[in-house]
Amino acid sequence: MYGHHRPSRGPLQAACLAVTAALVVAGCGTSADGQPPTSDATAKVTGKVAGDITVWTWDGAPGAEAMKTLAAAFEKKTGVKVHSKVVNRDDYKSQAQLALNSNEGIDVLGVQPSQFATEVQSKLLPVSAYESRLAKGLKGYRPATVEQTQKLYKGNDALYSVPLGSSGSSVCYYNAQMLQDVGVQPPQTWKDVRKLTEALKTKRPGTLTLVKPSGSTDAWFEDEFVLTMAGQKDPGFFDSVRYDGKPWNTSAYVSALSRYGQLYKDGTLQRSSLDMGYADAMGAFNSGKAAIACNGSWEAALLKKDYREQNDITVPSVGVIPVPADDPSTRSLRSFLDITWGIPTSAKNPASAAAFISFATQEEGIALWANGLGFVPASADWKLSPGVLGDDKLAAQGYDEIVNLIKTPASDRNNLSSFSDRVGGYALEVARGRMSAKDAADKGQKDLDSGLYS
Repeated sequence: MYGHHRPSRGPLQAACLAVTAALVVAGCGTSADGQPPTSDATAKVTGKVAGDITVWTWDGAPGAEAMKTLAAAFEKKTGVKVHSKVVNRDDYKSQAQLALNSNEGIDVLGVQPSQFATEVQSKLLPVSAYESRLAKGLKGYRPATVEQTQKLYKGNDALYSVPLGSSGSSVCYYNAQMLQDVGVQPPQTWKDVRKLTEALKTKRPGTLTLVKPSGSTDAWFEDEFVLTMAGQKDPGFFDSVRYDGKPWNTSAYVSALSRYGQLYKDGTLQRSSLDMGYADAMGAFNSGKAAIACNGSWEAALLKKDYREQNDITVPSVGVIPVPADDPSTRSLRSFLDITWGIPTSAKNPASAAAFISFATQEEGIALWANGLGFVPASADWKLSPGVLGDDKLAAQGYDEIVNLIKTPASDRNNLSSFSDRVGGYALEVARGRMSAKDAADKGQKDLDSGLYS
């Protein structure tokens, strides 16, 4: 749930800062006042792939075990030893900045797609310095992910990190056996969901129709869900607010919020589910007490039989659907980058760092983290390794659905975290019948206008 700011442009200075003996700098690495280099900087990474490197990431990006596996495979391939440091997500920003400011030896830096990217921009080499050392250059990444990475930085549209993986929200996972037992097809529309609710009342009394992270602790997902519905009505809504300063309280958003509240008012969805936090909601689905769980694509491991067995999830078969809509042709989600990797200007071994980035984002290293299904790789030609989902055709179809939704989002999932918490709370009040959709939208607009959440 990290937010990002719209890149702004400003004048750039041209004083140069020495980078490292392994670089030949014909332009500027960083200006004297800390501004990023100009777009014609021609710093190039030189030298052989050898020695050792230190890689910094945060937990889950892509994870300590994945990093351990990547490191071992890269060392076997190149002889380069990889020292991986995985930091708690909440502490990562401060620790990484402290390390960069003290010129601690970091060769590959995981860059959180948030303000953190702008704040460390002057400490990173432009990707142009090592693009030629990526197996497929920038063409090896999906164009949309490159464009999203550019949005993270300010100044001259240059890249200072490369995309690794993306996620999307909201998407829904369904208990295929349960739906079959009650004689209902996976719902496409909210009318279909209402049919499922009625069938559950008769054949599985006490079973919730749809759960998701909610309640006072996870109101941010209320915002995620309503924005998904708003994107069905106006695909460009969120981007217009996020990047162009357009109003939040538009008719499309009010309409989506109103429709959301109506789902609980008319009994299509149960209000009792609104008290569930993340763990309770997923626990209800995992134990067969809910037919559908809506969450982010980061829960896609539910599709893996071995994952369900290892985590005592009793659902025998899981499928995926987009969030239902009144018009099924409008179903979509929002997606954005979760992880990018860059090379600090203080890197002691940038040649090996570039090779490691290439290995993990464009070559055989992708499978070593992507098969966990946590993120969809930015690689232009990546495909899920055979056997990851066994012979489960429903799971394979479900994962393809997630990938296609992420590749063709309604808009960016480029959240403002604190604002998302705030307006998610208003959405929750609408769902509980305590606030009108118009009042909730107007409150959100007032909060946005305050400047406290930009």
